Amino acid sequence: MINATLFDLENRVPQVKPFSSIDDVRSYDLGMRKSALVAYLKPAKRILSYCNENTRDLFEVGTGTGLLSLYVGGKRPEHIISSVEENVTLLEVAEENLSLSVWCSAPSNIEFELCKLHKFPFAAASADIVYSFSSMHLWKKPVETLKEISRICKPGGVVLLFDTNRHAEEGHITFVLQFVKEGANEFMDSLRASYSPREVKDLLAQAGLADWRVYEDELGLVVSSVVLDDLEECP
Repeated sequence: MINATLFDLENRVPQVKPFSSIDDVRSYDLGMRKSALVAYLKPAKRILSYCNENTRDLFEVGTGTGLLSLYVGGKRPEHIISSVEENVTLLEVAEENLSLSVWCSAPSNIEFELCKLHKFPFAAASADIVYSFSSMHLWKKPVETLKEISRICKPGGVVLLFDTNRHAEEGHITFVLQFVKEGANEFMDSLRASYSPREVKDLLAQAGLADWRVYEDELGLVVSSVVLDDLEECP
């Protein structure tokens, strides 16, 4: 159970114009690389666990600063990764990170693209795996975005969406606050904008995807089109 008085997390508070400054995005990116990169490892390993010899096309919803796709692409350079973002400043820093990885001859096949997250410029049933990390709480039209994710995922494909859980246990929140340091206010703003498990289930139902599952994973939520045996499904 959450303590609404301590963290003020009972009700969702959407962020207004997040990441509007390029300097703020570069600072956020640096902080993620220095102190929170471990946050990417669990979702990256889960995504990679579904990659096999039949996998070709991966699709990321919400590029952020590109770190997750750069990691996945470096591990599986034979796959094609298309990543879309609608925030121009986030995409600019992601392109900087991609340029650096190319300069360092890091193996990957990645393209970042600017587009609305509720209308993808990709054909139906074109992606083997669709994933997202720390982006859902920023989606302007979450129901439409979920429908688009379902549209582009191939039959038998895998959808994995990772974001923070506004109703996570206080212990997980205080643990993260010990590490984000000067980014604590920004972290709490994003957490307040995140969804609870019940709210995510409601969004899925509105999108006609009530058969997708929602799991709690410490501070995070995982939305999946497949069963995840190692996590506890939210009721």
